[in-house]
Amino acid sequence: MKNKLMLALAVSLGVFTACDTDSSKIEFDGAGDIYVRCQKIEGETQYAPVIYAYGNMYMSSATVAFEDEESPEISLEKIGQNATAYVLLPKAEDFTTTDLENGVYNFTLTSTDDEVLNVTDKLLDIRIDPLEISTFEYDKDEHSIDIGWGTVENRDIYHVKIATEIDGRVVYSSDRLNDNKLTITPTSAGWDRNYDMKPGTTYTVSVSAYKFENSNLQNGYHINQESVDYWEIEW
Repeated sequence: MKNKLMLALAVSLGVFTACDTDSSKIEFDGAGDIYVRCQKIEGETQYAPVIYAYGNMYMSSATVAFEDEESPEISLEKIGQNATAYVLLPKAEDFTTTDLENGVYNFTLTSTDDEVLNVTDKLLDIRIDPLEISTFEYDKDEHSIDIGWGTVENRDIYHVKIATEIDGRVVYSSDRLNDNKLTITPTSAGWDRNYDMKPGTTYTVSVSAYKFENSNLQNGYHINQESVDYWEIEW
């Protein structure tokens, strides 16, 4: 989930690169992840894809296409200048009432040395309902937030973030939650202490319910769907 709940393999790939002391050439390795982001927009359930690709060395490009041969190839955008991760994040106009196609998505990763790696990710037909924030109380003087949201059946976890904008820099990230309420104060764990909150600035609070591809693993593995709702605050 870019922050948060990112692909576990991405972390392991990074560790692999950092810990390799062999002078021989590292084998190009990587992974792709696609999941559904779901929102209730103007009373309708709408969907859009979120796509990540990760490599254990710098990449020059990353693309993805559905297994149907007639499906178009989509180019992802690199994260940072020397990119080991690429992403496609949805804009408001990308959401529609049509759900994504379930099945295998084929990723093509290309390293800066022109090595090509083909990997896949399977989007499962498991869906959860949209999440909706039911109560939101913000004390601007104390910078305290009390949030409540409706129960999403069959979700694996809830997660709350505060960011500079939707999919922007995350300045607060909660633990994985089971309850459908949370109080956040300036002394709460989870704040990015390297970021100074700016008075008068608008921040986006997101509450997400996640369904993983494999819910049986202790921490979940690969996101299959995110149901999310947003609220804005002025610091």
